[in-house]
Amino acid sequence: MIGLKAARARDSYEIDMVNGPLLGKILRFSVPLIFSGILQLLFNAADIVVVGQFTGNDALAAVGATGSLNNLIINIFMGLSIGASIMTARYYGAQNWKGVHDVVHTSILVSVISGIFLIFLGELLARPLLELMGTPDNVLDQAVLYMRIIFAGMPALMLYDFGAAVLRAVGDTKRPLIFLLIAGVINAALNLFLSWYSTWEWTASPWQQLFPSTYPLSWWLSA
Repeated sequence: MIGLKAARARDSYEIDMVNGPLLGKILRFSVPLIFSGILQLLFNAADIVVVGQFTGNDALAAVGATGSLNNLIINIFMGLSIGASIMTARYYGAQNWKGVHDVVHTSILVSVISGIFLIFLGELLARPLLELMGTPDNVLDQAVLYMRIIFAGMPALMLYDFGAAVLRAVGDTKRPLIFLLIAGVINAALNLFLSWYSTWEWTASPWQQLFPSTYPLSWWLSA
């Protein structure tokens, strides 16, 4: 009985693109996908808005300076998730469940390895790449810090990207949207809380031993 309920719950998210009329299915598939893309764009926008309201111009410039570089590196690895999506869809359409099983587990492994690799890549190359891009000296240190914090969270991001790609391959675009919506709410809430908290005067606080300035605290939310 439990297995039957689980199967029905799973089927309620999946869309069969092989049999029956396509128009309604395409709309059901594409609308959550559109909103997912919009939410992903709003993540960085939320950082920029909150940093602009609570911190100085240099911090805002530092966030903006990292955008293109972060997107370039992340999109390279997102191409791998697209490949996983294609292979999952192929095996799923052929009802080759062993193939689906192998692709899913390989995707999880690749996502974890990619995320860990990106942590070290961001740590080692953040400053050289930003200098190569001509980032102004007055925002360079903060831009490097922001970029390193973002890349510290790459394993989680890679897991989401590969997991969402696998789910979308079987016609499920709702659950990736739900996960992204939850993450967006948490991101916005932590944006506001940590940026507000970083404005406190806590020079004598023991936290100052851990954070050399208040800006890093407001940026941990990006990890």
